[in-house]
Amino acid sequence: MLLGAGAAAIAVGILNPGLISAQLPPDAEVDAAAVGGAAVALGVATVVMGLIHIGIGLALRAGMGVAATGAVVLASTMAVIALGFAVAALVSIASNSAPAIYMVPAAIGLGIGLIGYVVVVARVIGARGEPI
Repeated sequence: MLLGAGAAAIAVGILNPGLISAQLPPDAEVDAAAVGGAAVALGVATVVMGLIHIGIGLALRAGMGVAATGAVVLASTMAVIALGFAVAALVSIASNSAPAIYMVPAAIGLGIGLIGYVVVVARVIGARGEPI
């Protein structure tokens, strides 16, 4: 999922940056090239996170000792990020700064992601050296 989202952000940033900049308010003085560059940077970071997820998953499967630590750190960090973004989506709804039609599904998706990452942390910590 992260790889696909990152690739999509890169593609939009390179091929059609105007698509994103058209969503900005008219008084925002940011040109399409700058918005496209930001989308590409965000896409690259997202792809890197996806590759880190894959690498840790493969290391866990291989039974590498340090993989459990990496998995707990990664999943804990991602859980905190998901919680923060879910709260931000709900605050955006409450403050009327973003339409609820966009923010409710985002908050729900982030909440599900948060639960998933918490389950991973609990499972990895509970394994205590057993294969995961």
